[in-house]
Amino acid sequence: MSKQYFNFLEYIGCIVEESSKQKAVLSINIKSKHLQHLGYIHGGVISTLADNTGWFVIAPYLTASQTAMTQELTVNYLHPGKAKKITAIGQLIKIGKRSAFVEVKLYCNEKLIATSSSHLAILQKRL
Repeated sequence: MSKQYFNFLEYIGCIVEESSKQKAVLSINIKSKHLQHLGYIHGGVISTLADNTGWFVIAPYLTASQTAMTQELTVNYLHPGKAKKITAIGQLIKIGKRSAFVEVKLYCNEKLIATSSSHLAILQKRL
């Protein structure tokens, strides 16, 4: 996989712990820049982690000539996140020739703080 996919993830401090056909696990070691005004993990950080985890869920299924883009992302915030690390665990629900559906659960200190579901379009890479 090309390094270009990791530019934004490196910027936010995201770590790809696993991307296999069984699941994807991504995490962020939380720093002050990830927090909102009350000291909780910013909702944008949570949704960004969920979105990127979704892509890594289907990445092992893509051919060298394919990529994917999120068409729809739903995030359900269940509890405020306050921890030194946030972890997202995603799994594939369904994949077809042109689209995929994934679900992601996000945890702080083993507490479920958010869930997400996303629909991704599978595309041919443009040269």
